[in-house]
Amino acid sequence: MAADESVQRHRARWLSQMDLTTVVAVMALAVSGLSFYRSYIYTKQDLEVTVTEVSYVTNQGGVYMTVAFSNGGNRDAALLRVEPALWIRRDKPKGEWVPLANRVHPDIPLASPKMPTIVRAGGIEVVTLSADLDPQRAEEAMVSSQGGAFLGIRVATMNSDGNLFLLQHPVARLVIDKEGRIHNAEPAIHRSLSGFLDIDGAPPGDQLQSNKKTPFVWADQHS
Repeated sequence: MAADESVQRHRARWLSQMDLTTVVAVMALAVSGLSFYRSYIYTKQDLEVTVTEVSYVTNQGGVYMTVAFSNGGNRDAALLRVEPALWIRRDKPKGEWVPLANRVHPDIPLASPKMPTIVRAGGIEVVTLSADLDPQRAEEAMVSSQGGAFLGIRVATMNSDGNLFLLQHPVARLVIDKEGRIHNAEPAIHRSLSGFLDIDGAPPGDQLQSNKKTPFVWADQHS
């Protein structure tokens, strides 16, 4: 009788160990299958664009911006072009964003890192922009109804499927006083933008209140 009980206990332990081994093997197989699915079958395209800083050294004519690109997807994203821009009416009744393409110094690039570049899946890329802008030109671009001139960004991207996107959006309003001179600056964006949407934003920009997505914005008074 005791021998039968011993055999039964041994068999129970063996079956328990077999069950545990089976469970572990099934779990490992499931994790491997999920990893394969996420890597080779499932596609998530997600690129967030956040302007973190805008400054205009007015009397020296230098515009400086910092823009962070966060890739929350599982595919790489391409930054084809990132540039500061000024809102100008020209001959168009609604105006348009005109890139600032002049360097503040021959040794300082317009964008760093150099474009085009890649934002790896799950990674972050911080781009710094530097461009020359004569304050008189900015003052002449004043939007009368808004009491200021507008600085913006133009970003051209491509996702892993080869689709192209262009986003344009105000980032700062250069406040212009009654004498027609730049007085200071205020943020015109309070959120992150999708890098995989076509956005054609015009002044005055976001109407949201300042929050954790609002960039630091500064400009000195034009003397």
